[in-house]
Amino acid sequence: MSVAAERASTAHGLDPREFDALATNPRGEIRGDLAGISHQAGIAVPDYGEKIARYYAAQIGNGLPGACARAQIPFDLAQFGLLVAFESPVEIAVHDTAMRLDDGLRALVGRFGPVILKNAVVDHTVRGRFHRNIFPPLRFHVDRGPTMPNRYSCFTRDPLDAEQRGPRASSTLFIANIVAWLETLRTGESPAPGVKPSYDLFAGQDLAPLFGNVILEQPWSAPAGTGEIAVLDNRAALHATWHKDGRTPGYRIGARYLT
Repeated sequence: MSVAAERASTAHGLDPREFDALATNPRGEIRGDLAGISHQAGIAVPDYGEKIARYYAAQIGNGLPGACARAQIPFDLAQFGLLVAFESPVEIAVHDTAMRLDDGLRALVGRFGPVILKNAVVDHTVRGRFHRNIFPPLRFHVDRGPTMPNRYSCFTRDPLDAEQRGPRASSTLFIANIVAWLETLRTGESPAPGVKPSYDLFAGQDLAPLFGNVILEQPWSAPAGTGEIAVLDNRAALHATWHKDGRTPGYRIGARYLT
């Protein structure tokens, strides 16, 4: 065991109460600090349900709740995606040695969907507990089924890793489950109720108008040497890789699955 692994964790967890104001003012921003390091936080896609309803108005008919009922897919993420950017590098208690997600992050993911932390790295005591993944382009999928215990996915860019030090050539895209069902309906198919394990969506489309609308993009584009973390609940959202230039897959992102 390394000296670093033997040390007690010095990482700090996020307090979900600090972000309460964003639930009532999703277009605003808040400032706070973690262990003396300042951060700025905001919602990635405010009023997400309203944007979904507008974009898929032709498919929804009698409103988003009715569409969710027909699809048998619940939707309760009115604000989608929490972005927290730190002014200087910070070590975050994302999970413990038993791969259990930190309770504060769990609460934030439950309230806001995907949580994205910039200029942040995973606690040094568990930083090596990951493997590397690269997913097929625009295949929106779940990593773990709803009955599996480790249903939370965590993706990381480690600035101390030679492969991941620089910006990545591909993005990770997130959508709520109901978006996949509605997009399938929009393309002329008749989707069965419920969430499929994977969907091939948005191929050949200009995605730029959809970002911040029905799709949340995590571009992994911070300057070289910057840590970035994204956490999601596979029961509530799907994710996919997007090759930003149409062909380059980018390096393998760090992936871990948490209970």
